Amino acid sequence: MLAVNALAQQQPQLSQYMQNNFLVNPAVAGIESYSDVRTSYRSQWLGVEGAPTTFYASIHAALNKRERSTMSIRHQKRNGARVKPGAGSHYRVSPHHGVGAVAKVDRAGLLRTSSLNLTYAYHLPLTQSINLSSGVYTGFTQFHINQRDMVLQTPDDPFLNADGMNMMKLDLGIGLWMYSRSFFVGVSGAQLAHSGNDVASLEGGPRGMLQPHYYVTGGYRLPVARNLDITPSVMVKMAANKQAAVDVNMKALYAQKVWGGVSYRHQDAAAVMAGVYVNYLLDVSYSYDFVTSEMSKARANSHEVVVGFKLNNPKKVLCPQWVW
Repeated sequence: MLAVNALAQQQPQLSQYMQNNFLVNPAVAGIESYSDVRTSYRSQWLGVEGAPTTFYASIHAALNKRERSTMSIRHQKRNGARVKPGAGSHYRVSPHHGVGAVAKVDRAGLLRTSSLNLTYAYHLPLTQSINLSSGVYTGFTQFHINQRDMVLQTPDDPFLNADGMNMMKLDLGIGLWMYSRSFFVGVSGAQLAHSGNDVASLEGGPRGMLQPHYYVTGGYRLPVARNLDITPSVMVKMAANKQAAVDVNMKALYAQKVWGGVSYRHQDAAAVMAGVYVNYLLDVSYSYDFVTSEMSKARANSHEVVVGFKLNNPKKVLCPQWVW
């Protein structure tokens, strides 16, 4: 039973996915004008033996992307002088391609799950200010169970044969992302492919199946004061077994430089987080989760750190312009 239950686990839990929506929706690939590189480490349920730890590294970039202001004539000149785009202006993104990749390693007890996916996306302007992108990713996920640390009551258990200790699965996901300078809405599906060994063998050997996961997310950026934006957002996560979870987030960004936020996962945990855009190359963020489920009895809280790099950034973008 060990292999069956372990291989049916859901995808790793991350609190700062809003810092990298590319992780849950391939249509985000190439959304910015620079190459976005991110790496993260999460230690979940500190103090619990065999608790999950997750590491990922991701990169995505646009191909032949151009942005131009479509500011109306009355806003282009004020008192005879040109002004920078601001209120009353629009930014139109030309049709372009996006490519990317994500590598993850997730450990939980004796199980290690490793994955590598490649992504393609296409971005298309719908109006002067609203854009739509679609994306797809494919790759492989490997499951490995550490036999050396097992304590076995039945050494010849068929679920613990060599094939069951290492399984390779094809992974496939798709997504849509509608966005502007003020809002975003996305839908996506992950782990949608099925392979030949998704059914149990005649000998009663283990079965490993990637359970499809579905995500619906949206957010709206509200300027509430000079140099201060508030972005409420929500994500609904659903698995093929009809289990669902809802995340509600609130993020405040000051002067396009420093941000702080809170998040609540229904019947699971609450998180506080903060980050800083150090310069045109580097940004760093941290989150701390407080468990609100029955795990709170063990004081099993979590830490997560994200480090981002904006490469090939000739416009010297400090804060992301399309995903926040």
